[in-house]
Amino acid sequence: MKRIVLITTAVLAIGAAASAQLPPRGSIGLYADGGRSYTACCPIPPGFAIAKVEVWVWCLPGENGLQGAEFAVGYPSNVIRDRVTTNGHVSAVVGDLLSGLSARFDACQWAWVWVAHQTLYVNSLQQTYLEIVPHPVSGVFQYFICADGNPSEPCLKGTSLLLNAAAPCLPPETAIEVEGPSWGTLKSLFTE
Repeated sequence: MKRIVLITTAVLAIGAAASAQLPPRGSIGLYADGGRSYTACCPIPPGFAIAKVEVWVWCLPGENGLQGAEFAVGYPSNVIRDRVTTNGHVSAVVGDLLSGLSARFDACQWAWVWVAHQTLYVNSLQQTYLEIVPHPVSGVFQYFICADGNPSEPCLKGTSLLLNAAAPCLPPETAIEVEGPSWGTLKSLFTE
């Protein structure tokens, strides 16, 4: 009997320690890489017109876990949006990053998880921020937590992505030259 009580106590202590590592309230932020290492992208090299940048939307669950998220992304004027992919564990998506996205995971999340990944093109050297903004319909950014009925709770705005930053930053993945055949290259990015 003592052994069962001891094992039960140990399991409860381990579970409490694991959940204690999560903050009281979750957060959602933007990163320039899939490893959450960079929150800034370097300037477009001189002589280039446009740079390809990757952006990742990452969520850190709060102590109540994460079943879904609702938010939008505010894009500055020097950004051209391209394709979006969602995490394979996102089972339902309504909307998009610009007009507001509601995403639901296929299982409760208890650690950092990315929701969406998007390719962008930056067309000026102007320093701007790409940031998480409230969902236009609900007026907030929020999580749906891991409780019966998945009620919502507000989450915190995490990191924004600084475009055209000084070092330390992740360099743009691709830059397209201004001269020569670049106009055709630019056009091909946006035509099928």
